[in-house]
Amino acid sequence: MTNKKYIMLASIAIILSAVAWPLASGTTSTARAQTTKPVEPAKAASGHDAGHGQSPRISVTREQVTRLGIKITRVARGIVRSEIRVPGEIKVNSDRVAHVAPRAAGVVREVRKVLGDRVKVGEILAWIESDKLAEAKLNFYAKESEVGCCDIKLPRSKAIFENVAKLMSLLGKDASGEDIRKLGALEMGKYRGQLLTAYAAYLAAKATHKREASLQAEKIGRGQDFFDAETALTQARIKFHAIMDTARYETLIAYTEAIQERQVAVFNAVAAEKRLLLKGADDKVIAKLRALVPKVTSLKPCLCDDPNCTDGKLPSLAKTLGKDGRFAWYALSAPFDGTVIAKHIVMGESIDETVEVFTIADLSSVWVDLAISQSDISSVKKGHTVTVRLPDGSTSETKIEFISPIVAANTRTALARASLRNPNGQFKPGTFVDTGILVPSEKEAVVIPKASVQLVNDHTCVFVWGNSDFELREVKTGITDGRQIEILQGLKPGEAVVSENAFHLKAEFAKSAAGGVSGHGHAH
Repeated sequence: MTNKKYIMLASIAIILSAVAWPLASGTTSTARAQTTKPVEPAKAASGHDAGHGQSPRISVTREQVTRLGIKITRVARGIVRSEIRVPGEIKVNSDRVAHVAPRAAGVVREVRKVLGDRVKVGEILAWIESDKLAEAKLNFYAKESEVGCCDIKLPRSKAIFENVAKLMSLLGKDASGEDIRKLGALEMGKYRGQLLTAYAAYLAAKATHKREASLQAEKIGRGQDFFDAETALTQARIKFHAIMDTARYETLIAYTEAIQERQVAVFNAVAAEKRLLLKGADDKVIAKLRALVPKVTSLKPCLCDDPNCTDGKLPSLAKTLGKDGRFAWYALSAPFDGTVIAKHIVMGESIDETVEVFTIADLSSVWVDLAISQSDISSVKKGHTVTVRLPDGSTSETKIEFISPIVAANTRTALARASLRNPNGQFKPGTFVDTGILVPSEKEAVVIPKASVQLVNDHTCVFVWGNSDFELREVKTGITDGRQIEILQGLKPGEAVVSENAFHLKAEFAKSAAGGVSGHGHAH
């Protein structure tokens, strides 16, 4: 080798050692151990041992490296995912589809939305007039009124039960007339008179018996009179206690029945409210109807229809029920934000609860259904990454969320499903797509970018950076995901290989070989 050639090689080594050679990013790398830091050529491994001493080498200049865009990356350990290509189809997310049906049979009075319209949750789709709704409103009002009646009856029954018990307690203790008079303002129904009458008769019989007993002791009374007084006292005592027992039982029964009656009335009112809601009414309608029920604050409620009524008076019926004739109308509303994808309703037609008049779909997310062949089912797992390729060439990544445990008898494939975010509507349900499922290998391996591998004279090779040139080295490859590739033999972690534009070096090697140069060549 001439001095001139030695000088040139030394200059190239100095220049390259001063340049930070960027690692190839490999676009979206799937190797876990891959890094993205520049490799300093001066620190790179030699790339061959004694057994590779005769490997062909290519020398380059700094200008050639820059012009040809040659980049290198360090060999690392990682996991390469092989890709299983399967057909797929974009479908509507069935978890976000609503079939809107009438709440009650009726006549369509207004249709506000058409096919393809975007709707917001609660937005009105159509108006229906239904006599079933009117019946449900009247039934709800009747049941609420029954609760109102019970709200009057129950407190009264409770008061009678408690006040009669107080009175009987005083009478049983032979309380004074002053103590008894203190209970005079309390509600006791018919039992006040019955108890006080029986008690007065008992006191009179008791006084007569006491007088006759005194006369009998003085031996001035008649024996028959004493006997009659004693008999009368016994009868008065029995009658008084019988009336107390009856009053205690009847007031308890009346109070218990009032409690049960109110509970049943409340239950019926709740059931009527639920039926009304199912017929198309909303909370505002419920509140208006409930406001019609008199809220009695005294035993003389006002039942006027004056719009200026105050507490305890009914509001205007005409105002509450509406003057627009829509007492029996209800609205069909959108259950969530979405798009109208089906419509089967026209103004004026009669419909019932079995008809699905609108179909609303939330297309902000869609499903990708994949057909997995029998041979690949065991390799595909939940959570594996799926690359979806649209007909226009665009791609999107997602993950498998579901794998069917059943293989279809007609196709001998299993269903796998993934979800895709679809905020702009670019994924159209019904579109057939090509998909690739990335299946990780079982263990780590030596990994490099797939672009590093070149086929030279029918041998799989890579260009390994040495101290001043590139060595053409034969390698044995494994699986690839299209971006990364396993190297089973020929490279060690930490060595540096060309990751981009290696084909330029391959071309230079081919020209050198064709020109009869053995072992070394120069890129031009």
